[in-house]
Order: sequence, then structure tokens, then C-alpha cells
Amino acid sequence: MGEKILEVPVKGMDCAECVAHVQHAIAQLPGVQSVDVFLASEKAVLRLDPARVSLTDIRQAVASAGYSVPETAEPTATEALSAGFTRSILSLFGVVFGAVLLIVIAGEGLGLFESITDLIPAPLGYVLVLIAGYPTFLNVVRAAMKRQVISHTLMSIGVIAALVVGQWVTAAIVVFFMRVGDYAERFTTERSRQALKNLTAMAPQTARIERNGQEQEVPIADLQIGETVIIRPGEKIPVDGEVIAGQATINQAAITGESMPVEAGIGSKVFAATLAELGSLRIRTTHIGADTTFGRVIRLVEEAEAHRADVQRIADKFSAYFLPVVTFIALLTFLISRNPLSTAAVLVVACSCSLALATPIAMLASIGAAAKIGLLIKGGKYI
Repeated sequence: MGEKILEVPVKGMDCAECVAHVQHAIAQLPGVQSVDVFLASEKAVLRLDPARVSLTDIRQAVASAGYSVPETAEPTATEALSAGFTRSILSLFGVVFGAVLLIVIAGEGLGLFESITDLIPAPLGYVLVLIAGYPTFLNVVRAAMKRQVISHTLMSIGVIAALVVGQWVTAAIVVFFMRVGDYAERFTTERSRQALKNLTAMAPQTARIERNGQEQEVPIADLQIGETVIIRPGEKIPVDGEVIAGQATINQAAITGESMPVEAGIGSKVFAATLAELGSLRIRTTHIGADTTFGRVIRLVEEAEAHRADVQRIADKFSAYFLPVVTFIALLTFLISRNPLSTAAVLVVACSCSLALATPIAMLASIGAAAKIGLLIKGGKYI
């Protein structure tokens, strides 16, 4: 049997290291010829031999890396509600972060940390640190069980070092900033994903068709090639097709980039996501959904993450060497100073996740923003 291209949604990824872990897990499967994992669109695109590998195998491989493959790529109502709730929490968190940062700076200068240490028993302080950092520590433990080192591994070691020498207040501050960093990265990634979703939403999800002599409104997924789609003034065209009746002025900026509308009549080709500003049309469907010209534009934008810019390749290489180098520097610091806190300080500042995440997110955000105004960029290397 020949090769097949398969797109698989992947949930739980929030940094470049997550992408690398998923890609490595899938690539190990027999029958997988190539795999590209995209962080912003939360999916993996595989070229595989369907006779040797199944979706169940892929799902198990992704699960072994600590992530999941949902049954459907569409967000559930609960997930949509959660996303809105998360945005509200992030706004509140920004205010809290500013207040805590002010307290930390003032507290260090006024010697308040010593007072806090005297007022709160050390065991209670340790419990507070463990509770606050539980999500991060859990990820580090899971990675360690899979013999993986992630960016938070070094910071967690720094927290442990601070706890060992009794500086639980310092450990608590480190955990706080770790959590702030996690939320900032999640927020940035979610913004990039939302840009892709907004671009996809430019195409209508339903179509008005003529079946058995009657007009019906149906989901795009239920359309058949050759069916007649009815377009009224001010409506977006949901499919690629050929005009079989009517006359209209079409704004095709989303597809062709033309600033001026064009006239469409019988025999004219029209495209999904374009707007019928004036006039009505009857269109014979030729392409639907992902097979339309607009669908291919969306796919190019999603796959643009794979066309890495030179600066992105440099950032990826730097991230790969960053953790081992920092570990060596931390060990050297301890051997010279014999001071656990100095060693912890080196480990705490070593978080390569933001470094590895910043470049691809910036590239994808730029490509998505350009696509929304009709400018198609095939990848970061062309910017």
C-alpha cells in the first residue's frame, strides 16, 4: 500500500521542547517516514505507510511522551469556556504579578524576608512552595521518568537547593516567577493559535444550497461536489465553484490581494472566503473545505512553521546546547564557591523555553497577520 499524509491533533504542548519530545516519539514508530509537529496549530503532520502504523499506535506514542491526541481537533464547549476563563485569570494575574514584584523589591531592601521566615514555620513554608510549584514539579518528574531534561528541570533543582539550606522564602519567590513565566508563554502561544483560528473563521461554515427544488442551509462538511450554492448580496462565498446563474460584484482581496472588486457572471470562477458585495449568484460547487483555494492558503500558513528562518535555526541550536552548558557552569560554581545558593542562582536563571519559543511564535504571528490582509508568506525563511 502507498504512503499517506495524516494530520493528528496534539494537546498539551506549550514549548519547543514539547514539540521535540512529540516529534521524537512519533518518529520512532515503524512505518512513519516523516513527521512535522506544529506548536501553534497543535497538530502533527505525518507521512506514513498505513499498513504498518495506525492512529492507535500514534496516540500511544504521543501519550508515552506525556501528551494526548484528542478524538477530534475541534474544541469542546468546556474548552472554549476554559479559554475565556483563562484570559480573565491572566489579566488578574498581571495585576497580582506587579504587586508581588513591588513587594519583593521592597521586601529585599527593608529586610522583610527575615521577618517572614521568623513568623511562618519552615515546614509550612515548604508545603506552600510545593503546592505553588506542583504543576511545574510534576512535569519535571514526568520528564525525569522518561529520561528527559526540560527547561524547568534546572529551575526545580535551584528551588530544591534553596529549600535544603532553609531559604524557603527565596524558593517561594523562584516558584512564583516560574509560574508567571509559564502563564506568559501560554498566553503568547494562545494568541498565536487564535490568529490561525481567526484566519480560518474568514470562510463561512455553512452554505445555502438547492436540494430537491428547495433551499436548505447545511454545514460545509455536508456539501457535495456539483451541488448548487445560492449566494445573496453581502454574503461570503463558502466554496470554490463556477457561476451558473446571476451577476455579482466580488471582493476577492482575501485570495488574490486585489483592492478593487471584480465582476462575476455566468462561467466565472469564484473562490471561498470572498465577498459578494452586490448581486446574487448560483454557483456549481467544484471544491469544498480544505480543497478550496482558501483552504490551501490556511494549510500554507499552518505549515509555514516548518519553513524555519535562519535566526530560528540558530535559536534551536542554541537551545539544544544551552541546558548542558548551564549545568556545567552550575557545577563549576558549586565546586569553586561551595555555596548552594550561588549554584541555585545559576540554575534559576537558566530557562531556555522562552528562548526556543519566542522565535517561532514571532514568525508565525507575522505570517498569520500578513495572511489576514491578503499577503501570503510561505515561511519564516522568506521574512
